[in-house]
Amino acid sequence: MGYSTEISTWALELEQLRTDYKLQAKYAPPPLFTEGKGPETLYAGQKLNDNEWHTVRVVRRGKSLKLTVDDDVAEGTMVGDHTRLEFHNIETGIMTEKRYISVVPSSFIGHLQSLMFNGLLYIDLCKNGDIDYCELKARFGLRNIIADPVTFKTKSSYLSLATLQAYTSMHLFFQFKTTSADGFILFNSGDGNDFIAVELVKGYIHYVFDLGNGPNVIKGNSDRPLNDNQWHNVVITRDNSNTHSLKVDTKVVTQVINGAKNLDLKGDLYMAGLAQGMYSNLPKLVASRDGFQGCLASVDLNGRLPDLINDALHRSGQIERGCEGPSTTCQEDSCANQGVCMQQWEGFTCDCSMTSYSGNQCNDRNYDKEQLRTCKLAADCGL
Repeated sequence: MGYSTEISTWALELEQLRTDYKLQAKYAPPPLFTEGKGPETLYAGQKLNDNEWHTVRVVRRGKSLKLTVDDDVAEGTMVGDHTRLEFHNIETGIMTEKRYISVVPSSFIGHLQSLMFNGLLYIDLCKNGDIDYCELKARFGLRNIIADPVTFKTKSSYLSLATLQAYTSMHLFFQFKTTSADGFILFNSGDGNDFIAVELVKGYIHYVFDLGNGPNVIKGNSDRPLNDNQWHNVVITRDNSNTHSLKVDTKVVTQVINGAKNLDLKGDLYMAGLAQGMYSNLPKLVASRDGFQGCLASVDLNGRLPDLINDALHRSGQIERGCEGPSTTCQEDSCANQGVCMQQWEGFTCDCSMTSYSGNQCNDRNYDKEQLRTCKLAADCGL
């Protein structure tokens, strides 16, 4: 990148501010020309972590900078007398050149397209091999990104993390995959009656909370139960006007709460369950009495991206990295005699209640007393 006295750095980062996620364009000129002045930073955009596409444009002419994110525009002027930028390398998604950066941002998780720099579409050039040097570790194509998945193999498995910091506002994101209709996903208690809980109830996400005004529950309005062994996205937000939002995949429910606005949490944040003795002391409106059995991934706790296993203060039960899912899945012939196959995390069971058969796979014929009386011998009925 040149000598240290001539190093300029330019960065485009997604950053969580006090109440929102914004994009920042940061330019740090060579120290020789700035006499110790800090970088010029512009902020633009809002709610950029909503899993929707956003358009970003950065323009520099001389010392003038302009950052546009969707329809939001921010303008500024570069510090110092230096106006010439010579770029030796461009990095996308992760920063490996750390010598001239005081705080290294976390890596980007998401999708990028149409990355143009000075008229050149660098992603396309890299993909087609039309550039002298390109190191590629990303994958092409639009797909559901599953980051750092963890499997909770039993309903008694859980872990705890440091307290969720969500006093004035909150943005939570996670992905889950399960075959169980019910289970505790997240819980943190607090001062007085304050608490937050997220649970799966009969296949639907419930967001339960109390900020001091009494408990409230917001129920997801998904089209169907979510214990379908597929990945689902959950976003829960609370802004400084006390508007609460629960988004499950593409379905959104919003509720405005009057009264107290702050969530004063204390103690551990529990993920996927609780210690057995804690279920009897849960607040009203919390339905779960068992933990979550399945996979959690891409956990974002108000801007904190924890490593669920390494950052855990306590772990209990069978918890593993990755998400392989059920080892045995329902097939057309899993259950005989029109029995219904019910997928479980550790295999499957057969529901024979609507048939005249029983047994593990609905193979055992059931006879009532009248049928048995008509049998000359037990062998005639296959007994």
